Amino acid sequence: MSAPLDSRVTRIVRWLLSQSEPRSTSDLAADLVLTERAVRYRLSAAENYLESFGASLTRQRGTGLFVEASDEVRQAILDDLGERSTTPRVYAPDEREHLLLDALLWNHPGTTALDRLNEDLEVSKTSARRDLRRCEPWLDRMGLPLVRKSGKGIGLIGSEQRVRRALVQLFLEAVPADVLDELLHTPFEDATLIRVRVPAGLQDRFASLSVYECAQAVSARPLREQLSSGNSELVYTLYLAVTEARVSQGHAIDLDPGQYRSLIEHPASQTVRRLANSLAELGRPKWSDEEVAGLTEYLLGFNALNQDPGIGRDVELLVDEILALATDRLHQSLLGDDLLRRGLSAHFSRLSVRMNYGLPVHNPLALEVATRYPDVQAVVDEARAIIELHVGAPISDDELGFITMYLSGAMERSNLRPRRRAMVVCPSGMATAWVLVSRLQAEFPELALVQVLSATEYQQQDTSDFNFVISTIPLPEIDAPVVVVSPLLSSSDVQTLSAML
Repeated sequence: MSAPLDSRVTRIVRWLLSQSEPRSTSDLAADLVLTERAVRYRLSAAENYLESFGASLTRQRGTGLFVEASDEVRQAILDDLGERSTTPRVYAPDEREHLLLDALLWNHPGTTALDRLNEDLEVSKTSARRDLRRCEPWLDRMGLPLVRKSGKGIGLIGSEQRVRRALVQLFLEAVPADVLDELLHTPFEDATLIRVRVPAGLQDRFASLSVYECAQAVSARPLREQLSSGNSELVYTLYLAVTEARVSQGHAIDLDPGQYRSLIEHPASQTVRRLANSLAELGRPKWSDEEVAGLTEYLLGFNALNQDPGIGRDVELLVDEILALATDRLHQSLLGDDLLRRGLSAHFSRLSVRMNYGLPVHNPLALEVATRYPDVQAVVDEARAIIELHVGAPISDDELGFITMYLSGAMERSNLRPRRRAMVVCPSGMATAWVLVSRLQAEFPELALVQVLSATEYQQQDTSDFNFVISTIPLPEIDAPVVVVSPLLSSSDVQTLSAML
């Protein structure tokens, strides 16, 4: 075997061999979700590899790239690529994010060691930690917050049902629609697009899922009539394949008794049970009544499927309108905040996926954020009509909560919010005072700790310019309220101050 190729060179070679006519470098980059710079950087390696088999890569001005080789040489190259199990894997940041999410979700309810993650992605621990931070907002939206367990690793908090729904959402975001469509109609070993359009790590995942077999079972059952709208057949097939894999791993869902009874007695459950029995006859895992009830619940959810949301066509226009409103109501600097714009654009693009496939969203912080940032929440409430006009459907409070988080986060990041001014009074000595100040700055970075005084100095101080006074001893209120705390700032002190803020 010749010298190792990294995964991007492998994908570029496969793409070049799959073309029946010259295609441009920009087409190649777009299809593989790479930058043109990344493509140009690896083209010479791809060309050298092709030449080692007697093939040649021609570049035609105005038309693009094309591989000239006989059918026998093309097949020899494909055979060689198929044998390269130790190919170095080089992933883009978005690809690493998808692979991290995939690993965390499949390992639930267990934990994953950070060492394993950075080894799988072949990046440093620093890069793995950075990628992990990028994953946290997505997991929060799925109702599966990340938890770090000392000495054990990283895990998720949440139910099995949410894990399965999140896996379906991840696949819909990470894998192009035409690749998923091919997997519905072609056995994995015969599929070609996934080997060109999808990074190696996710290829491995789909190799372990029975997507094609589940699709055949779905299309042959009466439930197909209930999945006739939009892409619901694809989504249900993915959920079915994920459920089968999770059951095989010993992960069962947990429904409360009332929910289970209402689902198992629903007429749709009989259709699902027949589907489960037909798969069992083919040697697939046999499902419990609880799993049948869970699949029935997911099937019934398609009744609310929203068709063809317009948001996918004009995300940029929607973001412009939201930012114009926020600039007018909150602060003019928001209009030029590129990080905020990118965050909102990514969120609305994902909203398009969720609505197109009828997937739910959960925001455990929606109420807390609305309470803490009432001014921002008021603007987002006003923006609801704009968003719903673009989407063509009602938007939930959970969904709006994410917009509040993006806007308030941008204001905090750029110090656009007026900071609360506080005075610290500590008669025990300046060493104790600065311990308290350090704790306050760590817990409440939004506070402006303007002055640190003794009790005697406080009596002579004008406090009208302060929002409140933080003291380690009871003091008379002059012009601002006084909050008494421990010099070491206990957890109850933190709760008290949080409520005031």
